[in-house]
Amino acid sequence: MIRMLLFSLLAILMTSALSAQCKFSADEVDEFDSTRLVASMPVSIGLLIPSRFETAKGPRIIDQAKLLFSHSESDQDSINSFFLTIAIQEYDYQPIEQGKNVLLAFSDSTVIALYNFPDQGTFDTGTNMRLYQHTCIVPVDVFYQLSFKTVEMIRIRYSNQKKTIALSGKQQKEFMEAVRCVGEAVGFVPVRP
Repeated sequence: MIRMLLFSLLAILMTSALSAQCKFSADEVDEFDSTRLVASMPVSIGLLIPSRFETAKGPRIIDQAKLLFSHSESDQDSINSFFLTIAIQEYDYQPIEQGKNVLLAFSDSTVIALYNFPDQGTFDTGTNMRLYQHTCIVPVDVFYQLSFKTVEMIRIRYSNQKKTIALSGKQQKEFMEAVRCVGEAVGFVPVRP
């Protein structure tokens, strides 16, 4: 009996220690419509690339892309969904059409297409490039896959080209950690498929 009690106490302490490591860029409730937004810290993905912003030492080097995993829920309009936002710098104008234009390639060779919203991009004066946001709806079944399988590559399909972003081992772990943290914060724990 004492052994079971100690095991339970240890499990609770380990869970709370893991939760304490999570940091969020947002965990807030909108005062007007009571919508709660929980968003992970941004995760840099891909390689370092030269921007079009010139310095005395050459072009400014930037991250190829960043991703943010989030969850939004509201009692008023029944929003209760996970989102994956990928912010990517592009040298050329690449408008984003709505549709299943973002593909995730998992380590087990599974490929899943996510529905993303349209975006025309904005000009970023810090890089002299266009910044696009691929905001994708993540269904709950895909959330569970993201929580226990690593994503090795992300492909973005534009109307006239494709861009593939490979994630390093460290970036894969950071992505899974962001998914786990948001899932824990909104009560999708324990994470089980």
